[in-house]
Amino acid sequence: MKKVGILTFHASHNNGSMLQALALQTILTNKYNYDTEIINYSNEAQQNMYSVLPRVTNIKKLIKDIIFLSNISQLKKQYISYNKFMDKYFKLSGPIFSDKATFNNVKDKYDAIITGSDQVWNIKAQDADDLYYLNFKTAAHKLSYAVSFGANNPFVSPNAQKYVKYIKDLELISVREHNAQKWIKEGTGIAPQICLDPTMLLTKEEWEKTVDVGDQIIKGDYIFYYCFSINNEVQKFLKYLSKKYNMPVYFMEAKEWTLKTCWKNKIKLIKEYGPDVYMNVVKYSKLFVTTSFHGTAFATIYSKNFWYIDSGHNDPSKDDRAISFLTQLNLMDRYKTIEKLKGIDLLNAIPDYKSVYKNLKALREDSFKYLDNLSKVIDNGK
Repeated sequence: MKKVGILTFHASHNNGSMLQALALQTILTNKYNYDTEIINYSNEAQQNMYSVLPRVTNIKKLIKDIIFLSNISQLKKQYISYNKFMDKYFKLSGPIFSDKATFNNVKDKYDAIITGSDQVWNIKAQDADDLYYLNFKTAAHKLSYAVSFGANNPFVSPNAQKYVKYIKDLELISVREHNAQKWIKEGTGIAPQICLDPTMLLTKEEWEKTVDVGDQIIKGDYIFYYCFSINNEVQKFLKYLSKKYNMPVYFMEAKEWTLKTCWKNKIKLIKEYGPDVYMNVVKYSKLFVTTSFHGTAFATIYSKNFWYIDSGHNDPSKDDRAISFLTQLNLMDRYKTIEKLKGIDLLNAIPDYKSVYKNLKALREDSFKYLDNLSKVIDNGK
């Protein structure tokens, strides 16, 4: 049995990051019969970013930590919940590590290392790391699956040639968005395939065999807003929706809820955390509002009445992750500014999921063809 390592943002305390890692692990293990491990690498920037109280390096961060202390019990509960999910569902390479020396001792035990999915090639991410470009020597096959640049083109950066070299050193490449495909073609001459985010390769039934979603956590009808951040404009809009439809609004990111004083706009904190809770709250929501790529993904998996808030910056390239995905599924009518959303009866404008799933079926087939080719490389070489 071939041994495959996945290098991704699995340790981000972020529902989408963890669920995409779990999906790829599940598919490589169950469909392709590999001994699949998630390489338990998480750099210091990433570990600090998701710690209960991030390290203080300036006055602004000190003020944030003081605010976080006002809700420290929930922040600790949230942190523990994500770690419990990792321990329960991931097959990891060993204890978590952040140093390159440990990585060098791990990398050569695999027949192949796959980078992706998620924004692992986003050079402007707080936890950006060239290691996710597989910038090391190894006898293992170096491959990518549905990687995202997070709307930041590395081939126009001062270090462009470095990234050209990294990309050309990979045996097979697939990306998640059209911009990523375009940028790689322009920067390297290589035309990568666009593949679905791993979360979209599993059906609802397959997901619920993989993750214990449990019984409905929030009783009654409710509106769920999902994103890692929430600004004042969105808060006021959610308060407006709550009053219009006579339903409470729930949010599940404890740090952001605390920092942005969301209770002032009557937005409730769920007080349960982790990707399994996220799936549960999406599944049972009456109305789902998001500004997250993985919000649209699980809204589609659960056939939800969802809306994606266009931030109004009038620059589609900055929202290319959502736009690419919604365009593929013919769901761009769900992408609207707050002002336009106010003029719609959101509860009675449910997507035509029959058409959506027809498109999704074709996209899944293309993505699995890529994985079939990836498997041939792992099993037989180039």
